Amino acid sequence: MASSEALPSRCLLIGNSRWHWAEQRGASAWIYQHEAAALEALDAPSDLLAWAAVGVVPSHPCLQSSKRLNLSAIPLQGIPPWLGIDRALAGWGAWRANQNRVGVLVVDAGTVLSLTRISADGSFSGGLLAAGYGLQLRAMGEATAGLTATSPLVLAPEEAESFPFETQAAMRSGAQQSLVGLIREAHAQSPWPIWLCGGDALQLLPKLQKQLGMEVLHAPNLVMEAMVELIS
Repeated sequence: MASSEALPSRCLLIGNSRWHWAEQRGASAWIYQHEAAALEALDAPSDLLAWAAVGVVPSHPCLQSSKRLNLSAIPLQGIPPWLGIDRALAGWGAWRANQNRVGVLVVDAGTVLSLTRISADGSFSGGLLAAGYGLQLRAMGEATAGLTATSPLVLAPEEAESFPFETQAAMRSGAQQSLVGLIREAHAQSPWPIWLCGGDALQLLPKLQKQLGMEVLHAPNLVMEAMVELIS
């Protein structure tokens, strides 16, 4: 009788807007996916090695409490109990990979833009939180009578002027510039390497590199790579 094929091993982070997956392919290769929340994705045959959450946790038998990754598993110093585990994972992953023996600034450009400082000795050193790009646009559309939710969300190249004429272009440009300015000011106070991840990272990356005059390390899978490293 032929043996059954081994189930694929996976890790999951439940985010505010998306679910983030890591799936093992081969002995040491992993693939990463960032997609809309879908409860049926948990029904796919797999071995869920670990999961964590910053968003709403659905009820599903796969999400066993014994496999939930908590802050106590993250080898950073001085982690406060309220810190989001996505920030802790990203901070540890960037600090561990940093070769310059200085602190790091980790920017996760998701639903909320989080900026997390990790000092050279691997200690959590505070950070900043701000409404993310899409959240800013939705808030303007929902809280005012004269502005409407902008679509598409992505700022087109022809809208990249400093002061757009068209209203929705001005909304998109203003939201983007506010986030870039926040990151630039944080870097001026802590001139450490910047690691950038999150769904809006590619929108911010060119402006950041231009305005900072330095390389910004784009690491789209930073959080999930750190989770995989922890459980390996």
